[in-house]
Amino acid sequence: MIGSIRWNFIVGAAAFVITFALSITDNIWLTTLIRSFYSFVLIFVIVFLFRWLLGTVAGFAGAPIPEHSEEEDELKGTAVDVVTPDQDAELHQMLKPSPGPKDAADTDFSPLNPPKLSTKIQGSPDELAQAVRRMSEE
Repeated sequence: MIGSIRWNFIVGAAAFVITFALSITDNIWLTTLIRSFYSFVLIFVIVFLFRWLLGTVAGFAGAPIPEHSEEEDELKGTAVDVVTPDQDAELHQMLKPSPGPKDAADTDFSPLNPPKLSTKIQGSPDELAQAVRRMSEE
């Protein structure tokens, strides 16, 4: 983050004074104080976020960035130092065939046989008209 929190207080106090001076003629003193306090808090937070953005995102930092040699820059990203745990025993245990029935007749499995869907034969126009009349009466 750039600067110190003193900047937040200075800019917030300036916002307080400006808001107070501009609104004292149109409002009662309590309303003016409350609005001035709100402007102080809002500007304080905005300056804090602006300082954070400048320090982190924009890359302006208080401490100098150490310089790297060209040789170090060329070697960056060329090697990966990764070690994985030994999982051979666990893998072999998982891949072993499980003891179970060798014959399909020994299992309790039966395929699902859902009922066949069929469409109802359409009724006569008189029956349909009667159904509509009954539904409209209810």
